Amino acid sequence: MNIKLLLTICFMLFVGGVSLQAQRRLSEATLVYKVQMLEQDSLTGDSGIAEEAISTSYLKGANSRTDLVTSVGKQSTIFISKSPQVVLLKEYGNQRYLTRLTRAQWEQSNNRYRDARTELLADTLRIKGYRCSKALVTLTDSSVYFVWYTGELQPLNREFLPLAGTVPGLIMSFETLLAGSKVRYEIDQILMAPVPQLLFDIPESGYRLLEMQ
Repeated sequence: MNIKLLLTICFMLFVGGVSLQAQRRLSEATLVYKVQMLEQDSLTGDSGIAEEAISTSYLKGANSRTDLVTSVGKQSTIFISKSPQVVLLKEYGNQRYLTRLTRAQWEQSNNRYRDARTELLADTLRIKGYRCSKALVTLTDSSVYFVWYTGELQPLNREFLPLAGTVPGLIMSFETLLAGSKVRYEIDQILMAPVPQLLFDIPESGYRLLEMQ
């Protein structure tokens, strides 16, 4: 065998082995994202934070729960892999609502992300100590997302974030335009501690049933 070819194959195997060792399967974790809506001042051109929110995703095996807390209330999405339904909980002051989605309704509401077109770019940087790569994700409605993800963490669950299935790794940050304003998601904390099972319990009382619109 040509010695140059042999060295090339060995190098590729070595790199592949390092890559596999560097990857961590994310089966149980808590991910905290900061969500910011940025608005540009029409006079100065400077961007400022118009609204902030916190999105916390709890991953446990193939199950997930995501709590989005804003200035007006809280919305939780509970996805149980073996359940035929996805549950939405909404809390606005003293008002509490529970909505059950069939898997067909869930898939329909996420179709624009399932059929997204992803272009992996060469840009890299480090976020929270993880090496991240950049991707350009274009949805079927022509919405564009600039996504930073790390291949070092591979979430088992891909339902906790609509864009999670568009890139080969954990999303660390992304930006898009929404109603003319820039929206930015950015990871704030990655906690590897065990996630309590009770977070996936569906409330049996205290919530008003609300049908999917």
